Amino acid sequence: MEKTNVYLKNFTGTSYEVGTQIGNWILSSPDLLQRALLPPDTYPHDKFEQITALLDSYCPGINQEIRGFSDTVGVNAEQIIFYAMTYLERGCSLMAALPSKTDNHHTMMARNYDFHNEMEEMCFAYTDIKGKYRYIGSTLHLFGRGDGMNEHGLAVCQAGNGLPVGNFESAQKAGVTGFQLWIAIRSILENCRTVDEAVKWAMDAPIGFNINLMLADSCDKIALLQCIDGHKAYEILDGKNGKEYLTSTNHTLFEEIKPYEKMVIENSVIRNDTIVELFEKDKRISKEEIKELLSASYPDGLCCHYYKEFFGTLRSMVFDVTDKTIEMTFGSPQANEWQIFSVGMLNAGEMQALLPQEKANPDFYKIL
Repeated sequence: MEKTNVYLKNFTGTSYEVGTQIGNWILSSPDLLQRALLPPDTYPHDKFEQITALLDSYCPGINQEIRGFSDTVGVNAEQIIFYAMTYLERGCSLMAALPSKTDNHHTMMARNYDFHNEMEEMCFAYTDIKGKYRYIGSTLHLFGRGDGMNEHGLAVCQAGNGLPVGNFESAQKAGVTGFQLWIAIRSILENCRTVDEAVKWAMDAPIGFNINLMLADSCDKIALLQCIDGHKAYEILDGKNGKEYLTSTNHTLFEEIKPYEKMVIENSVIRNDTIVELFEKDKRISKEEIKELLSASYPDGLCCHYYKEFFGTLRSMVFDVTDKTIEMTFGSPQANEWQIFSVGMLNAGEMQALLPQEKANPDFYKIL
């Protein structure tokens, strides 16, 4: 059993002020500061100009935030690793259900997020930037977001789709020039109120990451959008066609973009089938049943403890967009308590999460 630190933060004010708040936090955590920076003159200036221009168009304000951060820590903005990582795999399991399928008649969404704790800042934050929608969510590379819910009850989470994409060793290069997942999530939370608005944003935006995007809103709509090598497809459910739920793990489900898929890992298919099995039961599904699915060990459930292999459950989350709450665990749901958060100021502080250590069976990574 290992432990990791988890941070609860509140970021409020103008974009620049939020950047200074992040900078002051990181200055007190040398390990996090080291992860956030590149050596001077590493990132090409022409690429820096391209990504900042794109971000001004699709996630306005974030460049001012990073400027506040870089001014506070005393470095050039071009050294911030977020830029290099953004311009262009984690394992995750996603699901969403309409009120007709849940026992409390609420629209629900849930996910497990699986990765390596040493590659994460493990921060969950409330963000209130002037001129943007307020939201809570998990930070990625300090300035991005990996999941969350905003003040309007729009919730979003993601899973990688197929081979990892990024500017790092062992990842495939992006099929198109565009953003990583954490910009897509953040911009949707800050600028969209509904599933329809979020899908429109994602279909218009240049997304370089191969992503499965799950969405739910308080207007009782859910959606799944998949992107692979720049090719996109989506499905929106509103209760009018008889279909009541959506699922996704780490492979492509929509036939029109399957030809672009290069590989499928068997554990992704097994995890998706396990979710479908629960939702195909001829009854309404409870929040407790969803939590049990997230908590049970693979292959009976979705929880994995393969942290050293970049496939350990770091967050389990149940989004109730009707109540506008997120119930979640930090670290393995088998070893940590569930906590409930709403869109508002957090009780800021630091805690520890337990990470049971296991090794995956070699068949876990079998390619179909």
